[in-house]
Amino acid sequence: MASNPFEIFNAVPTFHRDKLVSSLFTSLDFSDFMENLENNRYRIAIIPEGMTGRPDLLALQVYGDESLWWAIMLANRIDDAKTELVAGRKVFVPEIPGVPFNEVST
Repeated sequence: MASNPFEIFNAVPTFHRDKLVSSLFTSLDFSDFMENLENNRYRIAIIPEGMTGRPDLLALQVYGDESLWWAIMLANRIDDAKTELVAGRKVFVPEIPGVPFNEVST
């Protein structure tokens, strides 16, 4: 698991309210990823039983890193994982530069 899930996009460390956080505002890699989200390569996954409402578990299975759950949520325009990420639903899993896909077992 990456300590910073956005490090693949060259997030810039910055302080906010005296806490170290990562900023993607100046990341060209992240901007490019978001602008081209609909044109990215995808795999199709079917949410297995036991992963309803758990994009982190799906991200762990497909990317090997549960901290990349947000990419699945964004790619599928899911606002509420508990009601929209349900067993049996087909979802798009976007390719993230530098992150290999694992086989998805359903």
